Amino acid sequence: MTTFGPEELDLVRRRVVNVVGHELRTPLTTIRGLAELLGDASDEELRETLIPALVRNARRAERLLDDLLIAGEIDTARPTVAPTEVDLVAIVRDAVAESDVGVEDTEVPPVVAHHDQIAHAVAHLVENARQYADGPPAIRFEVDDGTVSVLLRTPVDRALPPVELELGFELFFRGEQAVTRAAGLGIGLPVARALARMDGGDVTIADDGGDVVTRLSLPRA
Repeated sequence: MTTFGPEELDLVRRRVVNVVGHELRTPLTTIRGLAELLGDASDEELRETLIPALVRNARRAERLLDDLLIAGEIDTARPTVAPTEVDLVAIVRDAVAESDVGVEDTEVPPVVAHHDQIAHAVAHLVENARQYADGPPAIRFEVDDGTVSVLLRTPVDRALPPVELELGFELFFRGEQAVTRAAGLGIGLPVARALARMDGGDVTIADDGGDVVTRLSLPRA
């Protein structure tokens, strides 16, 4: 087991507080402002505008907290119902419906998983690819005797060594840069991997000739 000295632990603590505080500040500040406006609003039409915005930002904060629990492998984040047969292609197409990510036109066998959980994982992988791509990402599928895999190919402007790629699965690895360079907690890959592993699958990442290929694999039905 890896042990940390006082300086390393202090760095981790500051990183967590910095990133989580930054990400939660926006929806919580918005919620407070909307609640104050709602309290003063007498116009029913205005109330009908404020209430959906209030709910939307509350859900955003809730999703951020859920992701932290999942990435931290907290037991309460695990599903309590059995997995079912899931159409992985349909989940992927829904996830990229409003993006520039291309999807291979194919049919593959269903997987055994929790639909909402895998949709959450795919959404994180697609968002991660779109944030850091230097060209339109593309998705194809692979099938073998035991698994169905989603391969998300992301063009990047430089080759990335395996060690750097694997660091993407470390909590908040991109968090400190995300505060100024890109939105997000920097936990998309850890959350996606944790969700896949809950259903007996996995998420891996590798460099392939200048492109980063992220693979989500799940057991076939």
